[in-house]
Amino acid sequence: MKKVILFLICISLFIPCIKAEENMLAKNAKSAILIEESTGEILYEFNSHEKLEPASMTKMMSLLLIMEAIEKKVISWDQMITVSSNASSMGGSQILLETGEQMSVNDLVKGISIASGNDAVVTKKQLVFTK
Repeated sequence: MKKVILFLICISLFIPCIKAEENMLAKNAKSAILIEESTGEILYEFNSHEKLEPASMTKMMSLLLIMEAIEKKVISWDQMITVSSNASSMGGSQILLETGEQMSVNDLVKGISIASGNDAVVTKKQLVFTK
């Protein structure tokens, strides 16, 4: 009987530790999911069914459209883009572009993918979607 009680005490001490370790892959995320591309198998998930704002998911889609435009030669990596007042007034994460400033497509892509710059993605959208 003592062994059973001791076992239950040990288990009750480790359960909180297991719960605390649950989200070690995406420590600062509100939710996460990692899916194997070819099979669709879920490799990791944490709070994956919670409905949240898309945040940088729209930037990832914009990057895809930018890459397709480069591939189709609609735009080029070294092409200079002029920043509009709409782009420079974006809120959230920014690379602090100023109205009238010029930046290459290459540098804007870096601003989107590294700094998650809302202003950089709006500048690029103007070019990609108006051609």
